Amino acid sequence: MTFALTFVVALVACVLLREPLRRYPTVFYVLAALAVVAQFLSTSLGLPKSIDLALLLLVKRCNLAMALFAVVMFIGVLPRAGRASSLMRPVRSEISIVACILCVGHIVGYAISYVPRVLAGALANPSVAIGLVLALVLTLLLVALGVTSAQRIKRIMTPTKWKRVQRLAYPFFILACIHALLMLLPSALGGGVAAGEGALAYSVLLVVYVVLRGIRALAERRSNNTSAAT
Repeated sequence: MTFALTFVVALVACVLLREPLRRYPTVFYVLAALAVVAQFLSTSLGLPKSIDLALLLLVKRCNLAMALFAVVMFIGVLPRAGRASSLMRPVRSEISIVACILCVGHIVGYAISYVPRVLAGALANPSVAIGLVLALVLTLLLVALGVTSAQRIKRIMTPTKWKRVQRLAYPFFILACIHALLMLLPSALGGGVAAGEGALAYSVLLVVYVVLRGIRALAERRSNNTSAAT
């Protein structure tokens, strides 16, 4: 239940901290970067086991970054005229950048583990192999989305180009959920309780998001058709 709990806590934190995040985003970016550095150096720093475990679960295993990405994507399916949307949409980019920074800890941490095994041809599990291919695609998408989420980059891009790049967030999020499922699947099928719970959480998250996104798309289409008719 680690991811489900992380998502709930991240959602509450984003709501409560939305104004500081909007006004002082750099502080949150630095904190995210420090969390990544601490995760890499946890052993040499001699951090308490509780903190080391928290960094492992939240940063290296990408639970916090994925929870923040989920918050960003679910903000996108909220009705634009609603109060929740007006409160949270102004900080979507900032939340995305924090999530991208945290993802570095996951990408580098697991690259150190998996790349030598890939080069040695030691990965025979198809789901893991496919998951690693998706990881490469996701890394490229992450760079594009993270860079263009920065306000300075956004200002120098045309609105059309910026929107075109940011639409990559949809396949990125869906592929990220599939990647997580593929990586958890071997352990889950082998009876791993934590992996099974994680796979279930990501499955529910993916299905709920796709359904809500579909509903939002239909509502927008009806609205556009109504406007065209009048």
